[in-house]
Amino acid sequence: MHGRLKVRTTAEQQELKRQERTQKLNKFQAGFNRASQKRLNKEYDKESLLITGQLLAANPDVSTLWNYRREIIQHLLDVKPKEEAQLLCSEEQEFLEACLRVNPKSYGVWHHRSWLLNKMPTPDWKTELQLCNKFLEYDERNFHCWDYRRFVVKQSGVSAEEELEFTSDKISSNFSNYSSWYYRSKLLPVVHPSPDGSGRAAEDVLLKEFQLVQNAFFTDPNDQSAWFYHRWLLGKGEQKLEVDCLYVSLDPPKIIVRLTKPVKVGSNGVALSVSVQGKQLSNVHWQNSASSSLYGSLWVSFNMMYATY
Repeated sequence: MHGRLKVRTTAEQQELKRQERTQKLNKFQAGFNRASQKRLNKEYDKESLLITGQLLAANPDVSTLWNYRREIIQHLLDVKPKEEAQLLCSEEQEFLEACLRVNPKSYGVWHHRSWLLNKMPTPDWKTELQLCNKFLEYDERNFHCWDYRRFVVKQSGVSAEEELEFTSDKISSNFSNYSSWYYRSKLLPVVHPSPDGSGRAAEDVLLKEFQLVQNAFFTDPNDQSAWFYHRWLLGKGEQKLEVDCLYVSLDPPKIIVRLTKPVKVGSNGVALSVSVQGKQLSNVHWQNSASSSLYGSLWVSFNMMYATY
C-alpha cells in the first residue's frame, strides 16, 4: 500500500547479501589476477604495492600476496637511499597495523612484520614492544602476538628478568592466561637456573611458584591454565638420582647408563660404577652422549670388559 514502508523478507535479505558477496569476490578476483600478472612480468613498482595493499587490507590471509609484496619491498629497498628506505618501512608498519585490526591473529601479517623489521635500516624495537603490549591488551591469549613479542625481545635485548616481571603482571591481572603461564615456564630456568646445571629452575623458586599457582586455583578452580602450569611444576621437582636403565653389550663392548636426572660424571662429579656378576668393572671411562655439555642423563662407555671378570 502507498505510504507504508516495505519490509524485506528473509529470502530477499539473503539474496541481497549473496549478491554483495559475489560482487566483492569478483572485484577481489580481478585484483588478484592483476597482481599475479604483474608478478609474472616482474613488475616491482608503486602500483604493484598499491594493488597488493588494497587486496590484503580486505583479506590479510593470502600468503601469495604477502610473498609478492615482500618481493616488491625488497626491490624498492635495494634501489632507494637509506632515508627513503626507512620511510618506506615506516609506512609499511602503519599498513600492517591496520591489517592487524582486521585480523589480529593473521599468520601472514605477523610474519611479514618480523621480516620487515629485519630489513628496516633503523628499527624502533621499543615501539614494537609497545605494539605487542597493545594487542595483548585486546586479546591476552593471542599466541601470534606472543611469538612476535619473543622475536622483538630477542632482537632488542630486553632482559629475561623484565619479561618474567611482565608475565607476573599479566597473570596478576588475569589468572586465566595460558600464554603467560607458558612463557613463564620458559623464563624461570633462564632467570633462576638450578645450581646443578640440570637446566631446571632452582628448587626454592619452584616452591614459590607453587604458592602462586595455588592462588590461581582458589580464584577459579575450574580454569585449566593454572592446572597446566601446576602439572609442569610437578614435572620439574628435584628427582632422586637413580639408575633408570642399564644396557650392557659384549660385542661390541659397550655400556649405556640412563640416569633419572642430568649429572656430571667423573672428576668433581658423581662416581658411576658398574658391577657384572658381582665384580666391579675397572678402567671404565664415561662419555656424555650430549658432548656439548658437562651434564647429562645418558652416559656411555666403550671400554673392553672381558678381562675384568
